[in-house]
Amino acid sequence: MDTNIFIYALDKSSSYHLAANKILSNESLELYTTSKNISEYFAVCSKLKVDIQKMVGFYEDMKNNIQIIYLSAGSLVHFEKPVEKYAPKGNRVFDVEIVSIMLHHDIKLISTFNGKDFIAISEVKIWV
Repeated sequence: MDTNIFIYALDKSSSYHLAANKILSNESLELYTTSKNISEYFAVCSKLKVDIQKMVGFYEDMKNNIQIIYLSAGSLVHFEKPVEKYAPKGNRVFDVEIVSIMLHHDIKLISTFNGKDFIAISEVKIWV
């Protein structure tokens, strides 16, 4: 689960709001996100000046309904290869880090509305 799913679910004015909430509320899906997505969520929300209580409340819901996977020594091995392969620049490095955590946990599908962030990374497939 990419960060934008959370942001759009929180933002009622987003054209992706309903679709993001549909994904998050689908009980037949086993949902995962990375610790990197959590920090990105807080960074984006703070830039958008989202009320802290709303931000934290949504985060509490995330913790209760989504399995959070973490960076580890094993995921760093998965990070090194794509860095060499794709030579990401700027924020694309964070996308590679997210993918490395996913791959370490044998997750190869990412749900995102910003497919361009991951389209060039052949190790994962985009699912919306």
